[in-house]
Amino acid sequence: MKQNGFTLLELLVALGIAALLVAVGIPNMRAMIMDNRIVSEANHFVATINAARSSAVRYQRPAIVCSTANFDAAVPTCSGSTDWSNGWIVWVDKNMDATTTADEVIAVSPPVSGSVSMTSGSANRFSYDARGFGTAPADTISFCDDRSGETGRVIRVNAAGRVHITTAGCS
Repeated sequence: MKQNGFTLLELLVALGIAALLVAVGIPNMRAMIMDNRIVSEANHFVATINAARSSAVRYQRPAIVCSTANFDAAVPTCSGSTDWSNGWIVWVDKNMDATTTADEVIAVSPPVSGSVSMTSGSANRFSYDARGFGTAPADTISFCDDRSGETGRVIRVNAAGRVHITTAGCS
């Protein structure tokens, strides 16, 4: 009578191959997830900048994207910090008084996820006039995480307010 199944040797070989695949695959999967987290946060910020620009044109008023430390407040305010990791807001200055009110806030973004850091050299805000042109000086924002030598993202907002995203090494 013929018996179907695996021998002990075949089972051990199959388990050995599976263990090898898991040992090689898990670290690569973790790196891929962390890379995707950086890309996702950078793309979200680009969408935010573009929303501010289009809101300025739509409302025919200045629109501002700024870092905030109180994103969850009833009326979040700009923090003046160049560390954007704590969140940011988009608001349109409808009454032209240079302060945020509840009806002026267009979008609020919470702190960035995980170990991603988001810093700028000097910019704590990007602003657009009623025609959609940038009114703040050009600057860059870097997206990195706590790994050493990984590839992050750099968002450059030029003086006209246009956004460019590129890859860059992190230290």
